[in-house]
Amino acid sequence: MTVFEDLALIYDQVIDWAHRLNHELPFFSTLLKGHKKARILDLACGSGRHAVALALEGFDVIGLDLSSTMIAAAEQHAQLNQVNIEFIIADMQKATEIVEDSFDLILCIGNSLALLPTLQAVQTTLEGAHSLLGEKGKFVVQILNFDEIRHSGFRFFPLKSGETAKGDEVIFTRFFEPISNTAHAQLVFTGFIKTTTSWQTKTVSQSVLQLDKPILESFLQEAGFTRISSYADYQQNPFSPLENRNLLSVASN
Repeated sequence: MTVFEDLALIYDQVIDWAHRLNHELPFFSTLLKGHKKARILDLACGSGRHAVALALEGFDVIGLDLSSTMIAAAEQHAQLNQVNIEFIIADMQKATEIVEDSFDLILCIGNSLALLPTLQAVQTTLEGAHSLLGEKGKFVVQILNFDEIRHSGFRFFPLKSGETAKGDEVIFTRFFEPISNTAHAQLVFTGFIKTTTSWQTKTVSQSVLQLDKPILESFLQEAGFTRISSYADYQQNPFSPLENRNLLSVASN
């Protein structure tokens, strides 16, 4: 397990998933209206929280993630909830080599697209998603909007705290470090974990692509998508490039 995977899994454990899923699932259900037996592909599925929640709604779900640590957590979560989901350790750039047939809904959320190494990798992933969608399928992608981040000068995320699965107190700090004259920024991520005897710290730096609406829409169009809708959130509020830090896009053929 890498330090980034270790911290990401602990961070995942302290998220209020019940609140988040109650906030997000109705949006997906709306997109799947009339598809009672819909097939869903969750790219960069992480610990499988969305995949399991959608499977509990009766949908047929496959989850891909490059991290064996996250896939192991996803499989455990699925087992605890008694749902049958195929989780695969795989790079989402190679989804077309891993899965077959078409999907009614493909997800790439949680700013996962921005964790790809290059803009070409983003293009490859979007082209793969387009080829795997059914005739009336929809592709949902959620990213951080760097138009707003650059405009506002945002760097520091609010502190986040909680407990690990073992009951240890944990505090997270996260901030962006822009990289001049490149398409990337660095996300610096530190976890402070309180054990029975002391505090331990783990710090990791992760490269993040500085994506925004013009970049994403250009790549979606080049991938073959002809209909693209953009929102500020899962309640489908209008998106403003200089005001909204999150960008949620729904693309279809």
